[in-house]
Amino acid sequence: MNYFFKFLFIFIVLFSNYSNAEDKIQPLPGRVLGNDNAKIIIEEYASMSCGHCANFHNYTLSDIKMKYIDTGKAKLIFNDFPLDRSAMLGSMITQCMNDEQFFPVLGRLFQKQNEWTQSENILESIFHILKPLGLEQSEVLACIEENDINKNRWKSLLAGREVAMKTKNVEATPTFFVNGKIVNGKFNLEKLQEILK
Repeated sequence: MNYFFKFLFIFIVLFSNYSNAEDKIQPLPGRVLGNDNAKIIIEEYASMSCGHCANFHNYTLSDIKMKYIDTGKAKLIFNDFPLDRSAMLGSMITQCMNDEQFFPVLGRLFQKQNEWTQSENILESIFHILKPLGLEQSEVLACIEENDINKNRWKSLLAGREVAMKTKNVEATPTFFVNGKIVNGKFNLEKLQEILK
């Protein structure tokens, strides 16, 4: 277990010192759930450690998905807005996944959010949580080891957060937009239907 603490500490210390402004790193593109050509565009800005974000993914998204996303009417664009270092670690792992893996891994981490964010050993907890999805420990570690790809991903996550704050006035999570307009109040199926009237 000491190895994981040491690894995580070194990773956080090294990566948190990089400046986005100096390197002009671009934000990561949002991950799309649904039909790329869907006319209804739902944008989500979320933090992997945010309880309200987890509640949306665990209890609310399924209704929206069934009525609008699965039918091709809408697409969800997920954007990371990490609020703390636990969220950054979760985002580093999810954003390391390919398109087929991304939403299952994201959903699993939201489902088990309390387990890994409150764990004494976050990485070990994440390994255990993602194992049922067929991910090996080595695959997860590859997402956070010290190399140029991961350094740039870390900086891109921070850049995305900064851009969202400056260009869209995102200040908290979750924040939703429907067809470019910010959603005020709780976002759920009823709210979406109200917006689309």
